[in-house]
Amino acid sequence: MYIGNNNRLKELVEYIEKNLTEEIDYKELAKILLVNEYTLHRIFYFVTNITLAEYIRKRRLSMAAIDLLEKNSKVLDVAIKYQYDSGTSFSRAFKKMMGFLPKDIHKNMNNITYFPILTFEDVREEQKELTFEKVENVSFEFYTIHNHVKMSHISEMAAKFWKDVYRERGDIFQGNAYGLVEYNVHDYDENSDVTYYIASTKKFEGSKKYSIKNKKFLVFDIDTIEGKAIGKFTHDIYVNFIPYSGYNLDNVPDIEEYIDDKRTRIYVAVI
Repeated sequence: MYIGNNNRLKELVEYIEKNLTEEIDYKELAKILLVNEYTLHRIFYFVTNITLAEYIRKRRLSMAAIDLLEKNSKVLDVAIKYQYDSGTSFSRAFKKMMGFLPKDIHKNMNNITYFPILTFEDVREEQKELTFEKVENVSFEFYTIHNHVKMSHISEMAAKFWKDVYRERGDIFQGNAYGLVEYNVHDYDENSDVTYYIASTKKFEGSKKYSIKNKKFLVFDIDTIEGKAIGKFTHDIYVNFIPYSGYNLDNVPDIEEYIDDKRTRIYVAVI
């Protein structure tokens, strides 16, 4: 039985706040969660729906805006303070978030975008037990088509994507339907941070081969094929199980195997 505990996440955010003006070492953040760096990024992303790099960037720019407004600091001094290589790169990032250049902050006192410190409510109720099977040396060879999407929109996009594909070539996927979810957790893209693949083990028109070789997976079953329910179940795996399981995540997409019209098998690659 796994019970949610946010103390490590709180400690991680506190560490970030204390070190906004220093170079933040992801290895140190990973140690706080007792995982490797890749798992750190994936867990943070699932819990907050924002990448770790983007959170740090937004917190630095928020504090930089306060320094510019309240302390009348020079733009270059603030840029260096918050770990930017130059005033130009800082101004570019600042404008992207705020909508105006840092030198114009006093003209835009009522238009400042402030990103708050993340807080985590304690999870007081016991989580549902997650039953899984560990399998090793597993390989897949898929044929896929894909779309890029924001993580917050993945359920809606995947449902529409499947509907469109089934309308055109549903016979290919009868009893042979998979969804692959590939996370872009290191680099922030404001338009897409997840790649969702519709997959089959049979080649079909327009598809490209996607191979996964000799990996270890934790395999979970859920009695639904509904996108939002699968998303919630996967969220629970990442937030309430992985941090306390002793496993680290492998850099492999999550695999959803649609067993029939009532059951999904979820494969999470670990090392």
